[in-house]
Amino acid sequence: MKQLLAFILLLAAAISSCKKTDNNQALKLNGTYAGTFQRKASGTGMVSNVSFSFTDDTWNGQSSVVKYPALNHGSFIINGSKINFKNESAWTAEFDWSLILNGGYDIKISGNAVTISKTYSNGTADVYTLTKQ
Repeated sequence: MKQLLAFILLLAAAISSCKKTDNNQALKLNGTYAGTFQRKASGTGMVSNVSFSFTDDTWNGQSSVVKYPALNHGSFIINGSKINFKNESAWTAEFDWSLILNGGYDIKISGNAVTISKTYSNGTADVYTLTKQ
């Protein structure tokens, strides 16, 4: 009887350790976030105040500087430590389209702090530093 009980406990421990974990569980964005955007070239760059509203898989954003960065609205998907934005706005041609929030970025969430960043091949980096409101 003791052997059967030991086997059952061992089996239960093995099954519970094999549970599939959702790496994205902690990486959820819902709510209002505010902070800054900076395009860092050689460690410096202009700073703009930004705000976002994330709901399920959609986002809306605003910037204190027109088209720096170019925000409006769209959808997003988080996969591990990556976030992929789809910007669903129409844009005019008179500015640097690399400032449009679109495509793949790195994301780090720690409590209420969120950092979203992208580094380009020339070493320039776009960094969003946000706090949940």
